[in-house]
Formats: sequence, C-alpha cells, structure tokens
Amino acid sequence: MKDHMRTMLTGKIKCGAFWGKIPGHNEKAICPFCKKRRNIETIETEKHLWIECENSGQAQAWSTTRELWHKSTTRDWPDINLGLIRGAAALTFEHDMNKDSERLRMLIATMVWAIWNSKIKVSIQNQDVTPNETTQLLKGLLTVLVTKSWNATRFMEEGKRVRKQKKLRKLWAEEKLTKFDPLAGPQINFT
Repeated sequence: MKDHMRTMLTGKIKCGAFWGKIPGHNEKAICPFCKKRRNIETIETEKHLWIECENSGQAQAWSTTRELWHKSTTRDWPDINLGLIRGAAALTFEHDMNKDSERLRMLIATMVWAIWNSKIKVSIQNQDVTPNETTQLLKGLLTVLVTKSWNATRFMEEGKRVRKQKKLRKLWAEEKLTKFDPLAGPQINFT
C-alpha cells in the first residue's frame, strides 16, 4: 500500500493516458467499470478512478469511510479531491490529541487501495465487481489492518505493549468506532 501511495503522490498511476502511449494497449486507457457495466468508453483518469466513476462502487465506499470518520471524531469530513488523495500521507491537524490525522491518512489510503483492488479485479482478472464489493473490500482491509496492528503488540514486552495498545485504542477511537476485546481482539463497528 505504501508503494501505491508513493506512486499516486508522484502522479504515476498506470491509468488513462499512460496506456494510450503504449502500442497495443490503448484499450487499457478506458475505465473497465464503465465499459463493463454500461458499455461506455470513458478515459480513466485518476480523478475518474478515485472520485467520479459511477460504476465502481467508489461513491458508496467513500460514504462508508465518511461514516466511520464521523463515528470517531467531531472534526468535519474533508472535501475529497485528487489533491487530498495524493497528499494524504502528509495530512496533519493542529492540536491533534485524538490521532485524527493518522486515522484520516489510514482511512484515505485504505479506501484508495480498495478502489484499486476492485479495478484490478475487473480490468486484469476480468471478473465482475458489484458496487457493494468495493465497500466490503474496504471493511475487510480495515479489519485486517486493525487486527494485525493489535496482534503485533502481543509479542512486545509488557511496558511497550501497554503503551502501543493505548495508542491503538486512541487511533481507532475505542468505544466510538472500535471495541477492543481482550479475548476476541478488536472489532470495528461498521453499522
């Protein structure tokens, strides 16, 4: 995911015009979701892929991401645009005592990764992806991220483990967004 975000930051995502320059790959410049669902040949720009496509399920997944954000903080949800997505790794809030900056960076990065994986499934693996699947993929990725972070603390010495678990509880807004059960592990409230 880090490599993907770095590629985005430098504007080198392989979509649209990138493929138009390579002989024999012009068809890859077309949005695979729009082509498959509506038989429309729309050039797949980064903006179309991350924000505008009406056929990829990204709007529903962004809505879920916004709802998770509102459960975890009182801060306003930012206006999602290409600049914000590209610069997500550098996002910071002043006086951020609740780790809102880090949580927003992770939500945006995970959301973009979910959209990208849906695109790969359609364009390379030639499989259908329903609009709801992108949201389900997002939920699965977030669950794995939180669970792996939590499970990694089990191998730390006592003092370090307690500090890291405290940071994770704050990051994932314990009791607002995530419950940390000592036996079952973390569970994100997606409802």
